[in-house]
Amino acid sequence: MNVLIVDDQRLSRAGLAKMIDWERLGLIAVGESANGKDALERIGDTDADIVITDVRMPAMGGLELVEKAREQYPDIAWIIVSGYDDFSYVRKSIQLTVADYLLKPVNPHELNELLSKLVQKKVEQRLKTETERRRLRERFFHLLLEGAYGNAEETEFELLSDFSDLQFTSPKGKFVAVAFDSRLDKSTLYQSLQPLETDYEFCLLRIRTVYTLILVSADLMTDRLALALQQITIENLPLLHNISIGSIAENIYQVPKSVGQALDAFAIRNSYKSDNTDEPFFYDTMENSMTANIPLTAAWEQEWAVHLRLGNRQQALDKLDELLVSNSMGIQSNIIDGCCQYVLLRGARELYESGLIREPDFAEACRLAGIIPAKLTTEDKRREVTDFFRSRLKETESFSMMKARHAVENARAYIDANYCQSINLSELAQNSYMSPGHFSSLFRQLTGKNFLEYLTYLRIEHAKTLLHTDPNRKIGEVAQQCGYQDMKYFRKLFKRHTGLTPASFKEELRSDQAD
Repeated sequence: MNVLIVDDQRLSRAGLAKMIDWERLGLIAVGESANGKDALERIGDTDADIVITDVRMPAMGGLELVEKAREQYPDIAWIIVSGYDDFSYVRKSIQLTVADYLLKPVNPHELNELLSKLVQKKVEQRLKTETERRRLRERFFHLLLEGAYGNAEETEFELLSDFSDLQFTSPKGKFVAVAFDSRLDKSTLYQSLQPLETDYEFCLLRIRTVYTLILVSADLMTDRLALALQQITIENLPLLHNISIGSIAENIYQVPKSVGQALDAFAIRNSYKSDNTDEPFFYDTMENSMTANIPLTAAWEQEWAVHLRLGNRQQALDKLDELLVSNSMGIQSNIIDGCCQYVLLRGARELYESGLIREPDFAEACRLAGIIPAKLTTEDKRREVTDFFRSRLKETESFSMMKARHAVENARAYIDANYCQSINLSELAQNSYMSPGHFSSLFRQLTGKNFLEYLTYLRIEHAKTLLHTDPNRKIGEVAQQCGYQDMKYFRKLFKRHTGLTPASFKEELRSDQAD
């Protein structure tokens, strides 16, 4: 941590510097200033964590320095040193919430004990801040992946506003998702992955029982990332297994796609039971190997995907037969393997994201894709793919849609009754036998709002009601009663929906009642 010493007497500055046990406390001297005015200009450049300052100095005294600097640097810890045992200065120091007030001549032991306590407090604050930042990032990406933001164009402001709160230093950087196995818990994994922080910022999630790492960097290259992950694994065995890397996402909207690709690659990777389980596996490489020389066209794939999304069973099966039988005569067996794997994974994801199959069905498609090369005949390979879609596609979609809408109606009724409790979009979707994305889409059709907008609307309206009932109620209590543990997040949402902070809203209520 960085320490700046401010005193108008050079010998006093040197004396203080000599007293401090720099190495033991892990402190770094980043400079000296002869008055408060000079110190105020230098604090930002020195990135000071602790400032030791005299009270009486020319140009600007120590207490004025503290008062002015606190507006710009609220996290700095202050130690006031003075040769004047004047209670008015002590009282002013306390009002400014300085760490302590020491009298000259300063006792070295007392100074170092105070610095030790400040260092410990700073470490605890940083850990708390880092933990909170991780929690916010995890919550944001869970909501993003669950489809809580709905249509990106319609909720762009909300999405970008929430993303900006995550304080990534490369907010316009590129993203990539990595799926892997590990026996370690999340907290230990965060510590083990710290070497990545040199080049990346990241968030660690648990999706479908698989660890999923989302990384962001202005200069992101998957080959270099793979080497970094391998190095971490080599130095910390056993750490990461079955590392699978999705495609690079050029912006925040494409992150779900990269995550889906990483999980797809992970599922296929697991099914192969390869001996080289610690060598990173790239989705792009897998896709390229599966689609190389496959006798399909973009037009065929687009038409087939439309039939799948609409649940047109016979048309989808006819297109599949057209590809795997009519167009594949004379094609080599290894190309048929790739073709079967590709259309199985591509089609299963289309059905899952459209809400026509459940997650266990998608997992089964991944398992089948892995065992297809082991099938003895080409006919067996084709049969695996065709049977999967024949059994999952329904004869008619109308009944399924009616059931889906009924499920969303029930989910909305549950939200209406329990909006102050913790409600998870994934669990609601799973209970309704739908993918989160499909559930979110139907929910918007039914309510006019996506899940997150609807939940937030109910909670903020409840907060307004609580404050109307009792304007003297503490804002922290209101936030908790509305389902928010994070005060900063609650204030932000409240202002977004009402145009006022909770405190300003209370003041207006008090003024109206007084009139």
